[in-house]
Amino acid sequence: MKSNMNLTKRTALDGILAAVALTLAFLESLIPDIAFLPPGAKLGLSNIAVMFAVLTVGYIDGLFITVIKSGFVFFTRGLSSFLMSISGGVLSCIVLILITHFSEKAKNEFSYTGISVICAVVHNIGQTITASIYMNTNLLTGYLPLLILLGIPAGVVTGVILKTVIPKLIRITHN
Repeated sequence: MKSNMNLTKRTALDGILAAVALTLAFLESLIPDIAFLPPGAKLGLSNIAVMFAVLTVGYIDGLFITVIKSGFVFFTRGLSSFLMSISGGVLSCIVLILITHFSEKAKNEFSYTGISVICAVVHNIGQTITASIYMNTNLLTGYLPLLILLGIPAGVVTGVILKTVIPKLIRITHN
């Protein structure tokens, strides 16, 4: 359901969604790393705002929020974290856009949870490739199977949350 809202309302909504994404990213950064997980492994709750934007507002809106979120990461955590954020975020957003563009029934065929799992796994793949390039080693690809496995429950959690809040958000934002 793409939005036909006017530019002012759309811009305001993008700002609100970006603020929500930044808030969720910040709150999630306060959670300490868990000992048995790879460094930086998180649920990716801020991607809920990106997915909502792509699914209901527009593709460019989702990419905009991804870039804003990654810019925030740059200013708060530095270059390497920014590179991880932008690479995983943009790649997963592009995959989300492709899924929804080529399948108008994506929500029914894949479900929000299925789409979220795909995006979480792709996000982890993008980050692993970027980390390998940034650190000039392919040893990090050994983490990839674990990161793919971790992307599945992370995607399930964000997908279930999205499925729960999206009807309410659509009612609020698209009136």
